[in-house]
Amino acid sequence: MKGLEISFRDIEHSDGIEQLIRERASKITNIYDSITGIRAVVAMPHNHSNKGKIAHVSLEFGLPGETVAITHDNHDKAAHEDMYIAVKDAFDIAQRKIRKIHEKRHDLKRRAGAAATPEIAE
Repeated sequence: MKGLEISFRDIEHSDGIEQLIRERASKITNIYDSITGIRAVVAMPHNHSNKGKIAHVSLEFGLPGETVAITHDNHDKAAHEDMYIAVKDAFDIAQRKIRKIHEKRHDLKRRAGAAATPEIAE
């Protein structure tokens, strides 16, 4: 797999979470081979006591010419007390964003190719 960097902040390292991140990163790079690198930061910041501890997962995907960042704080999402759900949700959001970028680039290339090809008159 291309460059993958995983960091844990305010939480103990978890082999299970790391494995999940590696699996999801591998899956997304197999779909979109233009990804040049991935950085994942998993954190369990100190939140207000009435909401409990909500996991925070931020992802950065390197693409040619740009970086896609997923940094949503889901402080109101109780399901994100489970780190595994937070990781899965972050990768789902990332995959949707990267798909949109990929489709837009593909569409622009197709349009540019059609514009460059002159029509032949009969």
